[in-house]
Amino acid sequence: MIQKPFLMLTALCATLLTAGCGPSAEDPNILDAAAVYEANSATFAAIRDTYPGPFREFTRNPARNPANENRKDKLFLKQLREDFPVEFIDFLPLANTGKDEIDVVIKRYGMDARWTVVSLVYSEIPLPPPEKGSNAALFDTCDHRALEWFEKDHNAGAVSAFCQINEYWYAYQSVL
Repeated sequence: MIQKPFLMLTALCATLLTAGCGPSAEDPNILDAAAVYEANSATFAAIRDTYPGPFREFTRNPARNPANENRKDKLFLKQLREDFPVEFIDFLPLANTGKDEIDVVIKRYGMDARWTVVSLVYSEIPLPPPEKGSNAALFDTCDHRALEWFEKDHNAGAVSAFCQINEYWYAYQSVL
């Protein structure tokens, strides 16, 4: 009689311990980011409408310094989070071009020294192809090739991929 509860407790503990190891079903990838965009394209247009730029300096919503947060940004982020997961949004100028970049970070996850970042990136300048032999890739569409990129052998360091959703938006994933 004592063995059955003990075995159930042991199985429960093993399940809980292994649940914390490795990626979970809730950890999105680059294709999940593209699907978030497709399901919420009007919301992503609203991001640009709400923050039209041009940006003169880097800013984040929510602000890194809570003293810099404002009601408008808090409400906007709250509304976005009702539609899809958002950790934060970075707004930055693209050098001295007068063009902007917006990085909507859906999720950052990982253990130890390896971190995965999944986001959607708005760029007013088309992304150039990465250098040959680099640990970066750019795909003209979001399909299985983007996921397969992460399974290939790469040089040491971060590995990243972009896949183009439309003229301005890209799904992005990096493994640091």
